[in-house]
Amino acid sequence: MSAKARSILAVAISGMAALLIAAPAQAIPIEAFSALPSSTQAGGHPDVAFSFTVGNRQRAEPDPCACRDARNLGVHLPTGLIANPHATPQCDIASFGSDQCPVDSQVGVVEIKVSTLPGDPENPSDRAEFLAPVYILVPPPGDVGLLGFKATFNLPVFTVIGARTNSDYGVDATVENIVHFLPLLGVKQVLWGVPADPSHDALRFGLGQPVQTALSTPLCDANGNPSTFDPTTMVEYCSGLGPKGAIGELGFGGPGHPVSSSSPLTPFWQNPTTCGASLATSLDILGYDDSQTHADSLWPPTTDCGQLAFNPSLFAKPTTEQTDSPSGIDIDLKAPSFESPSAPSPSEIRGTRVTLPPGFTINPSAADGKTSCLDQEAKFGTTEEAQCPEFAKIGTLEVHSPVLPGVLPGAIYIGHPEAGNRYRLFITFDGFGVHVKLPGTVHPDPTTGQVVADFQELPQFPFEDFNLHFFGSERGVLATPTQCGTYPVTTDFTPWDGSLPDQTSTQFFTLGSGPNGSPCPNGPRPFAPVFNAASANNTAGAHTAFSLNLTRSDGDQNLSALNVTTPPGFSATLKGVPYCPQSAILSASALGYSGLAEQARPSCPPASQVGEAIAGAGAGTHPFYAPGKVYLAGPYKGAPLSLVVITPAVSGPYDLGDVIVRTALHVDPTSAQVTAVSDPLPQILEGVPLRVRSIMINLNRSNFALNPTNCQAFATEAKVFGNEGATASLSSHFQVANCAKLPFAPRVSLKLKGGTRRSANPSLRAVITEGVAGEANVKHASVALPHSEFLDQSHIQTICTRVQFAADHCPPASIYGFAKAETPLLAAPLEGPVYLRSSSNKLPDLVAALKGPPSQPIEIDLDGRIDTDKAGGIRTTFETVPDAEVSKFTLEMRGGAKGLLVNSTNLCKSTNRAVAKIEAQNGKTANQNPLVRNGCGGNGRHKRKTNKNRGAHR
Repeated sequence: MSAKARSILAVAISGMAALLIAAPAQAIPIEAFSALPSSTQAGGHPDVAFSFTVGNRQRAEPDPCACRDARNLGVHLPTGLIANPHATPQCDIASFGSDQCPVDSQVGVVEIKVSTLPGDPENPSDRAEFLAPVYILVPPPGDVGLLGFKATFNLPVFTVIGARTNSDYGVDATVENIVHFLPLLGVKQVLWGVPADPSHDALRFGLGQPVQTALSTPLCDANGNPSTFDPTTMVEYCSGLGPKGAIGELGFGGPGHPVSSSSPLTPFWQNPTTCGASLATSLDILGYDDSQTHADSLWPPTTDCGQLAFNPSLFAKPTTEQTDSPSGIDIDLKAPSFESPSAPSPSEIRGTRVTLPPGFTINPSAADGKTSCLDQEAKFGTTEEAQCPEFAKIGTLEVHSPVLPGVLPGAIYIGHPEAGNRYRLFITFDGFGVHVKLPGTVHPDPTTGQVVADFQELPQFPFEDFNLHFFGSERGVLATPTQCGTYPVTTDFTPWDGSLPDQTSTQFFTLGSGPNGSPCPNGPRPFAPVFNAASANNTAGAHTAFSLNLTRSDGDQNLSALNVTTPPGFSATLKGVPYCPQSAILSASALGYSGLAEQARPSCPPASQVGEAIAGAGAGTHPFYAPGKVYLAGPYKGAPLSLVVITPAVSGPYDLGDVIVRTALHVDPTSAQVTAVSDPLPQILEGVPLRVRSIMINLNRSNFALNPTNCQAFATEAKVFGNEGATASLSSHFQVANCAKLPFAPRVSLKLKGGTRRSANPSLRAVITEGVAGEANVKHASVALPHSEFLDQSHIQTICTRVQFAADHCPPASIYGFAKAETPLLAAPLEGPVYLRSSSNKLPDLVAALKGPPSQPIEIDLDGRIDTDKAGGIRTTFETVPDAEVSKFTLEMRGGAKGLLVNSTNLCKSTNRAVAKIEAQNGKTANQNPLVRNGCGGNGRHKRKTNKNRGAHR
């Protein structure tokens, strides 16, 4: 028909439809439907027959538009029934159109009934029947398989074979755009289990043989009886028809006229390998009136599963033979498939579980820079090809199947994490119209990190070889064990045949050297970490950032803990820095609190942050670096202060929560040096051994960390612990500069209060104040009182022993005064009692036990040695004063009955001056002769003289 004629006909039909009253579409009735195999042997290769009869427009009520005919057919075969569209040579479309398909490409026959006139479909005069060969054709791109036959008036009919990759991976057969000229009445089709088998020669068409037409059923069984829906009855052309019942020459199927195939006996069908399961097939019809009809038919249960074999095996090998190194892994899964026409195929694999050896774990750096594939991108539940992002790919694969002519290439992707199923894998492969998407799960042991990969409910799809390659290189998805040796990989296989036992396959691989080809460790691994610490600015007395960095190499023991002692004089301005509260620390460490939430809304208040941290984790030269924050916190484990490092563990698509390490800050009471003692470093997180490679702490809060005022060479000391028992004592050179530029001009004042007469016991108040801001700190100080003051040994009642002092149990009677140190570094002064403590000298020591408030209980002990100077005056010398900024130091000694001082003369008869010698940390001195003021009225007249004779400063 020409395009013009078709256009005129379409307009006419549209005009007629406009004159009709629309009526709802009535479904085309499916009067009978059956799909049966010739054998129920599990894994067998039966002939399969499909038969159905349907209503049409000539058997219904008057149909003005003549639309109640079948247009599309879809047959849904039972799960596990497998078709091999490559079992025989395929016929190309050109040869099919010219009736020149090779004999070897025929896979069955089809009998079609159409209505010729309205009336009784059982009346031969009202119907026509056609018998045609069914050929395997070359499918178009994107289709799994294609069958074709010629029907009425030699018109081609195509059956597209597809896989239900949106559900159970069963086979669907679809016919579209059925000829409408003569409405379809019924179909009986048989597709042979082994197409080249000689038993089908009687129904095999010769080259160029046309479609045959008969007026009664043309298919019969071996005894000449008309066939039924059973494929075992469809074995030959009925001999009683002859030329009178057919149009044209038969030329086949009769006695003496068999046509043989020269192809190998390759199975086209394979029965499911499950027994006891309910199986079904279904038929869907779409009419020309857009009505839809559905029918189901039971598939007979599969039998004799016990005859099946099931012997899969798996070989796995890391991409490196070195210990403690990043690695991929190559996996070769083999499942023998016997394509024998007389023997059932082995059971397919329903599930597989691969257990890697202990120590072979997920590499923390594997997901760095990666993303994940969403379920929507993987196209689960659809027949489409997966569209996972390239940055989610972690491997490749190749699949070899006996039912496909070539290799199916594919890829392995990180699946988007789910609650309770964090480490997902998506395996996708495509080819020959098949788009397979398989989800799997990796289960790392939360204690050891041992990896178990699990793929369950795999499709009933035969494959002989499944090759997977997980990427290696410096960011390999896995990390090898830390010791050389031979390691097992164990795989458990579950068959679809439930009557067969699970199978276990174990194979081994060997690691023969340490990282980078180093020797294998003999016993515990070595431990040689590298430690560095320095201030960003080495100017003495300056506020500056302070950083420390600890690293270890592959092959060394893992870092398990770290203690750091800062150099003398290194301090920090704590005033104005609030603590991160305990509630916030607990919140950040709560189970289920995410690292992303911590990144978006830090648990600790920003005002408490004093620095940043970066932890490197993972084997290889490209660890994953996780940034964190350092906060000041309160007393912890007996220390007056602590630091809290909170590091969100977010890498690629994985959010493992937060890593929290708290460090107690102990302050040496004599030197004020800080020793930071960390809690044990975490070794594993959410099943991933961290293999911590480096720790960097940077105290970079503005005006926080403070350099010493002493330019001597010092060191930052570290004691590092390995996870296999080793320790390493390390130091990093530390030295500041430009100390000589610091000024030094402290002022000393002394005052006696109480009796001024001879033998009186006055109290004493001594004050040292900072001369100018930013000056060098005191290193050494001694004050000798004038000869007018002696030590009243009769008032020495109780002396605290060193043991008592160390245990903070000095008797109250050993207290003889009070001291207070005010510093801009702290919000509150350090203050406390002054004791007489036992000494190795002739006289007891004078010790000021200074302590901060309960919120900041820093303790400093100022040890003073008591003796007499050359002039015979009582002298107290503080040999070691911490290099810490003190704006004002006050010492008050009791008088009266508890007074240690006694007047040797009447204080009002003369002017009395002390001798003060103070040395700075930078070597400068400030020697003075301050006036000792008292209660005498003449103190004022000596004021000018006192100022004039304070002493020289250098």
